[in-house]
Amino acid sequence: MYKKCQRGLTLIELLLVLALIGLVLAAGWNLFAVAQKAWDSFQTRQEAEAAVRLVSQVINNEINYASFLEIRKAADNWQTSELREHDRMILGNDTGDIITLREYDGSGYVDTTIVQTEKSTLELSFSKPADNSGAYLDNMLSYKITARHKNQNGEDEDGDGIPEKAEIFSTQSSITISNMISGLGFPISNKSLYSQSSNCTPGERILYRTTFDRYTPSAPGSDFTCGL
Repeated sequence: MYKKCQRGLTLIELLLVLALIGLVLAAGWNLFAVAQKAWDSFQTRQEAEAAVRLVSQVINNEINYASFLEIRKAADNWQTSELREHDRMILGNDTGDIITLREYDGSGYVDTTIVQTEKSTLELSFSKPADNSGAYLDNMLSYKITARHKNQNGEDEDGDGIPEKAEIFSTQSSITISNMISGLGFPISNKSLYSQSSNCTPGERILYRTTFDRYTPSAPGSDFTCGL
């Protein structure tokens, strides 16, 4: 038997329920947006740190064998007439999302991508370090690798009135080039930072070469007895 006093929701009650649901949904959406932003920031930093460390490792491994080294700015790129077969270069592209290991094979370039980024850009800076007396060291290379946000401005670092993109992560180091050959390892060019002690503005790319064959160990013979 049905009760005669049963009634439904009034319009005011329905509006109150809808308002409460809207508040819950809005709070949930804001929480999701904050979490999504934090996740994107985490992914961006993870990519930037991994890319910087990988490029640093490649630079150290490659330059360790150099007997000739030259630093130039992007505007003073090498012409093919200046190159020898098997010369190698490390440089970034114009948009800053690819760092390339480039080798000259005698007729053209063979490019190998060291790293390609999606959420950040990379900057390379190479220079000659100086000792305590201010003299520049010809058998050393200093470098800095900087990862930056693509769309987030930071400080005006160079004083030109235009802020650079915000820095995410960077590393700076110096390498002693043990195989640099005196009289051969220093280029003669007014474009190179290794030509004149007065030309010490950092450059964005390096060229290097080796004048010896790398040692490749081979397996011992079948009669090898480990000295026993």
